[in-house]
Amino acid sequence: MTAGSPDPAVSWCNWVLRLRDDGCLAGTVQATVGPADDGSGALVAEIAWVVGTPWQGRGIAVEAARGLVEWLAGQPAVRGVIAHVHPDHRASAAVATAAGLTPTDEWQDGEVKWQRVLAR
Repeated sequence: MTAGSPDPAVSWCNWVLRLRDDGCLAGTVQATVGPADDGSGALVAEIAWVVGTPWQGRGIAVEAARGLVEWLAGQPAVRGVIAHVHPDHRASAAVATAAGLTPTDEWQDGEVKWQRVLAR
């Protein structure tokens, strides 16, 4: 993972989530940034978040996902953000919503595709 994607057109961006009070590692947030499927040359970021069970329900995932999407919005070539959320996982749907993503009618591997278009 530290070597990065084997595809030179794709970037793997990974961060750990560290608690402010004690420095404990509580989870991760990541983005895989690559070319959009439309041939436009624009980039799309597929994001994900994981927070360990003992730290869930504290807003950590919301803060991390918002920060990640804000960072991606600051990258000029990134035009969109997507995430895949299981339809029964209300907490992840809430995180996606808080990060400004909205559900689509598209499904992949039993999960709903959520997206946010970044205006340029």
